[in-house]
Amino acid sequence: MKSVDQETVLRQYLNYLPTNILADIIWNYRNQKITDFDVVKLFITANLAKWDSYREMADGLAASPEVQEVVGIESFSASQLSRRLRDMTTFHLADLFHRTASVYWNVQKVRTGPLGRVGMLSVIDGTHVKVPVHTMDWAAISKDSAGVKMHVKIAVADADSTYPERVMMSTGNISDIEMVNHLITDDDTLYVMDRGYGQKTKMGGWLQRGVDFVVRVQNRFKFETLRSYSPVLPQVLRNEIVSMKTHVKPLRFIEFIDEKKNVYRLMTSRLDLSEQEVLDVYRSRWKVELFFKWIKQHIRFDHILSHSPSGIWNQLYISLITYALAEIMRVDQESEATIWNFYRKVRTFLFRSLAAFHAWLTRAKRPSRGRQKVKPRPKKKPDYGGYAVAVRPLSKEHFERKEKARVEK
Repeated sequence: MKSVDQETVLRQYLNYLPTNILADIIWNYRNQKITDFDVVKLFITANLAKWDSYREMADGLAASPEVQEVVGIESFSASQLSRRLRDMTTFHLADLFHRTASVYWNVQKVRTGPLGRVGMLSVIDGTHVKVPVHTMDWAAISKDSAGVKMHVKIAVADADSTYPERVMMSTGNISDIEMVNHLITDDDTLYVMDRGYGQKTKMGGWLQRGVDFVVRVQNRFKFETLRSYSPVLPQVLRNEIVSMKTHVKPLRFIEFIDEKKNVYRLMTSRLDLSEQEVLDVYRSRWKVELFFKWIKQHIRFDHILSHSPSGIWNQLYISLITYALAEIMRVDQESEATIWNFYRKVRTFLFRSLAAFHAWLTRAKRPSRGRQKVKPRPKKKPDYGGYAVAVRPLSKEHFERKEKARVEK
């Protein structure tokens, strides 16, 4: 068995992956000893190594004995990868993803939330994922585009760590409000949601269950004011205790304006929170937007490999597992790097030893001298290399001057 110093970063990364029925030999009796769990590990490796097609995955596997040893597959064709991604049971893959939450909470000892006495936060939102036009027969969202939707509950454990605790997939025509109760799974956290979730029927159900929430509501949302308070913060316009009339429990209503003069109307079941705390809770909703941006940019959600519903769902869940393992490893290594910087370092050291990776993470950094005033440098004339047949240099300013002269005429 290899020593810790000989273990590669890839092997450690995949060691965080929990097992489920996808690793069961009996479940995989038709698959000639290559389990669905092995295939999942290969797709995760492909995400890390930026292998963007089935052919690149097949070639990358064939060229890397280390990957063959870690994922347990010696060779696999592009057509086999396509078939296995399509035929994998999505329910079991979703179960594998949700099992990673237990691994995360085992290494993440902190559950204080980012805002002190407010407690744990969970942000709920959905995002569209564009899929190939070949899926227009089932995933059309307009006459010339197709998409699916991912509905997510993000747990905010502390100021530096967010984790996708629960995810549901749907076609692009399913609204956020239809999926929200599939994401609210426990009552020991404060749920933060945007306007798409501000519906009286749903909110009444949450109050009955004892679920705490901060939800942005639309202008047409009707309620009765029970008591008004003078705002403390200059940006707060209204601070009231109100009733929805459909439920006996009162709510807190905060209306505030941002620096761009946009008006926000918030409802919360937490009557104990101050104006500042309610505003800070709602601002935490931005963490889910950062999460969506991160996975779409860095795990290639925009590059869908399959055209079938199951193949698309499966690829999305595998991408989410890739993110989950990165955050688990970052927390476990007690790294102060952001998730993107840590993920980039994992990619750089993917086939190198853990010892080298740890040495890089804990290396002494040169202290910064802060921002220094830079002296302007004289602009150099471009060197055209003496090769072009004719050169008539024009700059952006030339065309700006022409446009200005045309407008002035």
